[in-house]
Amino acid sequence: MKTLLSINLILLLLQGCSYDNAFSRFDISQERAKSEESIVSSKIYSQNNVIGLLNCVYLNTVMPNKYTQDEYFYVSIYTKNTDVEPHFTLNDRNASSVKALDVKNEFSKLTASDVDWQKYYLVSFEKQGEQLVFKASLSTFSSDPIKFTKDE
Repeated sequence: MKTLLSINLILLLLQGCSYDNAFSRFDISQERAKSEESIVSSKIYSQNNVIGLLNCVYLNTVMPNKYTQDEYFYVSIYTKNTDVEPHFTLNDRNASSVKALDVKNEFSKLTASDVDWQKYYLVSFEKQGEQLVFKASLSTFSSDPIKFTKDE
């Protein structure tokens, strides 16, 4: 009887803490949570050497009410050679629009990265199929293909 009473008392005390978990202390918006789930990184290569890093967020998944007509991506790029402008493709089709953004922009809240040494872009493409393969190239350098699947 004492054992049963002790176990029940311990369970009752532990249950008081159960509402709190590791994530409940973070103040993250729903958009930020979706962005963190969908952000993908790729290295940018020159032959066998890594010369940069690309981070990409598929905005149609993160902000489905705002981005419905075309395929939109928020891209941040760091390269050693900052003078070269990137070229973006989706399923081997060129971007229909590339807009350079300031470090602090409307999408900064979606990622933990808003630093001066990166360049930021809003890139759009015409609507495409279920499988999306995003790629960036800078002169003769290119990123690995980044694959996204739509959640329709």
